[in-house]
Amino acid sequence: MLTKRIIAKILKNGVVVYCIWFPFLFSQSNIKILNSTESELILEVNTNLQSDEDLKSFELLIGLPNSILPKIQIIQSNEKRHSFNIPKNPHQIKWIHNQKVNGLQTATLRISPLGKSHTYFEKLIIKIPFAISRIKESALEKIHFDLLRPKIINWDIAKNWIGKTEGGFSKNSSLPDGLWIRFVIDNDNVYRIDGKSINSLLPTNSNFDPRSIMLFSSPAFGRDKTYSESQSASQLKEAPFNLLEIPITIFGESDGNLSNDDYLFFYARGPSGFDMNNGKVKWHQNLYFNESVFWLLIPNDNTLRGQRITTGNVVNNGPFEVDYGIVYNHYEIDNINPQESGLLWGNKIISNGASIVESIEILYPMMQARVDGSFGMIGNEKINTRYKNTNHSIALYGNDLKIAEFDWKNTGPKSADFSIDAGIIKDGTNSFRITNQSLNSNSEPFFDFINFFYQRKLIYDKPFEFFSNVQSTDITFKINGENVIVWDISDEKNPVNQPVLSLAGETYMRVAIPQDSIKRYQVFKSDDITIIKELNIINNKKWNNLRSEKNDANHVIIGPESFKNASNQLVNHRTKSIYCSLEDIYSEFSGGNKDPIAIKYFLKWAQTNWKNSPTSVLFMGDADYDYRNITGESKMIVPTLQVGMLNSHATDDRFVAFNGIIPEMATGRFPARTVSEVSDFSDKIIEFENNMKNGLWKQRITLVADDPVRPEKESFELSIGKSHTYNSEKIARMIPDFMEMKKIYLVKYDDVSEGSSLNITKPSATEELIKAINQGTSIVNYIGHGNSTQWAQEKLLMIDENRNDINLINTDMKLPLWIAGTCNWGHFDKIDEESFAEELIRTPMDGASAVISTSRGISVTSNINFLEKIFSQIFKDKGVSNLTVGSLLQSVKTGGSDGELFHLFGDPAMQLPLPQTIIKNAYVTPDTLSTLEIGVLNAQIDNARGTGNFILQDSPVDVSVDFYFGSQKENISFLENGSKLFKGAFTYSNNTISPKFRVPKDISFSSGYANIKFNLAGEDGFEAVGSASNISFFPGLPSADIDGPIITFLTKSGRVLRDSDHVKIGEKIQIRLSDPNGINITNRKGHEMILIDEMKSVEYYVADRFEYDINSLTAGAFIFTPDLSSENIHINVIAWDNANNPNNEKINLNVTSADIFELRNVYNFPNPFFDKTQFSFEITQGADIVINIYTLSGLKVNTISSGYFNEGFGIIDWDGTDRFGQILSNGVYLFQMKASNNNQKINFTGRIAIIR
Repeated sequence: MLTKRIIAKILKNGVVVYCIWFPFLFSQSNIKILNSTESELILEVNTNLQSDEDLKSFELLIGLPNSILPKIQIIQSNEKRHSFNIPKNPHQIKWIHNQKVNGLQTATLRISPLGKSHTYFEKLIIKIPFAISRIKESALEKIHFDLLRPKIINWDIAKNWIGKTEGGFSKNSSLPDGLWIRFVIDNDNVYRIDGKSINSLLPTNSNFDPRSIMLFSSPAFGRDKTYSESQSASQLKEAPFNLLEIPITIFGESDGNLSNDDYLFFYARGPSGFDMNNGKVKWHQNLYFNESVFWLLIPNDNTLRGQRITTGNVVNNGPFEVDYGIVYNHYEIDNINPQESGLLWGNKIISNGASIVESIEILYPMMQARVDGSFGMIGNEKINTRYKNTNHSIALYGNDLKIAEFDWKNTGPKSADFSIDAGIIKDGTNSFRITNQSLNSNSEPFFDFINFFYQRKLIYDKPFEFFSNVQSTDITFKINGENVIVWDISDEKNPVNQPVLSLAGETYMRVAIPQDSIKRYQVFKSDDITIIKELNIINNKKWNNLRSEKNDANHVIIGPESFKNASNQLVNHRTKSIYCSLEDIYSEFSGGNKDPIAIKYFLKWAQTNWKNSPTSVLFMGDADYDYRNITGESKMIVPTLQVGMLNSHATDDRFVAFNGIIPEMATGRFPARTVSEVSDFSDKIIEFENNMKNGLWKQRITLVADDPVRPEKESFELSIGKSHTYNSEKIARMIPDFMEMKKIYLVKYDDVSEGSSLNITKPSATEELIKAINQGTSIVNYIGHGNSTQWAQEKLLMIDENRNDINLINTDMKLPLWIAGTCNWGHFDKIDEESFAEELIRTPMDGASAVISTSRGISVTSNINFLEKIFSQIFKDKGVSNLTVGSLLQSVKTGGSDGELFHLFGDPAMQLPLPQTIIKNAYVTPDTLSTLEIGVLNAQIDNARGTGNFILQDSPVDVSVDFYFGSQKENISFLENGSKLFKGAFTYSNNTISPKFRVPKDISFSSGYANIKFNLAGEDGFEAVGSASNISFFPGLPSADIDGPIITFLTKSGRVLRDSDHVKIGEKIQIRLSDPNGINITNRKGHEMILIDEMKSVEYYVADRFEYDINSLTAGAFIFTPDLSSENIHINVIAWDNANNPNNEKINLNVTSADIFELRNVYNFPNPFFDKTQFSFEITQGADIVINIYTLSGLKVNTISSGYFNEGFGIIDWDGTDRFGQILSNGVYLFQMKASNNNQKINFTGRIAIIR
């Protein structure tokens, strides 16, 4: 036992190898590693209780030297009482999972500080001893650093325990070359294929021996394997063979020729049916496909011989004879998925007090024997309740006699066994009534299934099967009917033809039944066999496109063949990437059946056998829960895995969790529905990565937190409401200084009522968020309530038929990574609704570079746990992670129950849009600055020359916001970012940066420090970020400056605009500001930079848009984009300089169409004139301008050729002379101004007078 004394000794003697604080652990529980060696790991867990969330458990993933789970030793101290209502759990600290991950044995440890009744421990010491065993070490590979290192808490030791990749997963069945014929079946039966049908597919001169014909099925012989291998942690020990050969019988093959009258027949299993395992018969309901694929092969090599059904040995006659057997019937029709999720499918709703009647055929029952069975229901509510605990009560009646009833109270499945007395069931159609007898009017369950097994008379009128009713004996079965064939299908993959004797209309079959076993028989006549008529030749069929050890890729894209061409550009963009079609995966790993588990088989096979093990996989296609398209509306392209029935979810993780539930590859999904969406996505990712825009946006993170008031109602829920803001603050504390934070906390924004308390919105918060996104931000993180199409009850972001906020997003390819810690925002497997995350990633050339969010609801605890882990990896060791976004997400999945809820929408091979080089030697001179003083940012860098951007930001300020929770006044506090004091751009050279900035008078004078954040873009693709902190300010001397900034208006191209000038539709307006003291961008109250759109009566706060000119302290600009619908523009700009002197300027502009060619506002002044005059004009496009002067009689006296004028305002001078330079006489003259532009010509005619 690890005693306190030993712990104290460890601490005293300095044996501590590590003392690491892990801020990613939830809430006020933090963890330190006290000791980590090959023999033990010692952890310290400290809990500072603030809410019940602090008592929730969390998980750690620990590397082990072998598969043996260590015995945990625990010391608990500082036991305290708590008042929260938390269920007692006798196993607070325990191993919950054990598996190998990428070659390393691991175990997931769940930790909770809870004690016994209403107590917890402030401090826990956990000792984990390791049993050392020798390991065949392998070289560490990229996948170990990307996926293992971030999540293994004792990585520095555990990395030495990574073993070599195990072989034994390679199963390359050798299939002969030949002609492959595909066909499908839909149920268990004996089937027949006529020689005529086969010959019709072949050339007339084909010559083959029918004895070479082979029949193959999927490895699961018609069934699915997905359900059994996806619903719980499972280890893939081996991949199935490509195909499984099934024995057949060919009538007429002995002559070596297949005539049209010959036929082959065989036993085959369909998707669903009764399976016999270990002497038990159980129904298998296939939830994934409705038809099973089989393959007929005519080999090129005629000497090969296919498997044939053999005939069993004759058993001597004996005295025991029966004319009945056991028959199983199953009745189930899947019509509706009540939860629109998971694997539960029901038949019909039974309303409260109502009944449904099912007519079911039961053939030839032994009337003197009882009938046994079971039936199933699915809970469902008319109106959803919070806890889904409506009481249900169901009674089953058979031919009007009650035979079973049961109660339950959830929305999951419920079943019960029943027994029907002899004589109640009749031969033929029987009526079964299911009645909803619940006293709760909210009860509306679904009927699911009903099973029967009974003793049936062996009377033949059509093919049937039966099971032996005795064991361990010889027995003769007497079948009423002659010339029947009986196959023993107990081993369904190897049927045996049973010797029979037909006599006087009866058929006798003598068999020996082994001990402790039952036998299964199929009875049929050759004329009654179902004939398969639809056969399809598959030309040039290959079975090893993917099962090839020559394949070499790090990144795999999986999608349908139809998406391949559109995906090729992304394949070529990535290093060592390969596109693998679903058709090939199904063909090579599930025999052609659309069995989703084939994807897992394939990826495991690739990991084990390809030249390079893939590290990431992109699922290129949308998915939903309706694998079989029961709804008729499924648009599934690349399946996901539905897990569970009662509390179900969709996950892609289990496709790559080869040894349990922890993923071993990074995954992502692009939910493409069409080829054009694939092309758009590929174009967007390639453009984003190849031509990523430089600037401060890469250093900006936007943190968004829900309001604490809604939808919480009860007083105990207030802590949940506040947790959104508090947890966002925890994320903020993890973000290093070189990153800029924009906080949008809904509690700060005003409520707007739309008629009721349920319709409170905060449009100003939405406006602020859209503004932040459009200005550019590398990451958007949200914490709070949500659903698949909305953030926050206040409708912060949403998409529906009336509103689509994605249309407001215009990032100019500054695409953020979205991380949404909320419920269902990534619910991608709905049929009739697209989630916000899906629509966001689908947006062409905009929206998002990638999205991380949940597919289902998640608890507050799990949510912040996961987000803290993600951000601790993004900014590991106060730097920026070099992991891809997919590896980043998977690196924090450690076997906890909620890890599978987080999905990546996007390409997992995409790098984070954050610079990874951090400049750590930056400083400011002087380090203490007075207001209006100029400071210098200094740093030495490993790059000769380039450009940069930087922001000077004031120190953070403590903010306290009051709000009402019901009638109770509450308060919440957080740190608000300091004002931006300067934002500029600069050039650098000689490996040195030294940009200047000026401190405005509007500073906070708080006790904290200001900070500068900067980024660099230099030669040879150099990119870096950095910061300079601990900058202090003090008041400076009064300024003698009393003039506000100069404000001018220009087009974006630089044309100066004057009042009444024109601009084209959609043309952006540049507002330039200049002042010797610089421009105030602090947005302090009363000193805001404001643009007023007087046509719309709207004010815009535009300080965030303003940027200084490169290397300038005095001048800069921002851009205004007018409304496209406006015919006139009337704007007023108000701005202040850094000495707090104001100015405002107005301008009125006319809007013209983009292609109009006009001369406007043509004047001359003075008019009349004495010795000279000026012609002024405005031209809407660049043109050559000529002015002709005429007498009133039409005589041309002069031509003034002034050349080419750019679009906009122009002036031409004239001195009143003729073309010979002679002064013209007094009088009135005509002038004609002509403008020519390519093939366009326009003119203007006016009068002018000379008076001398």
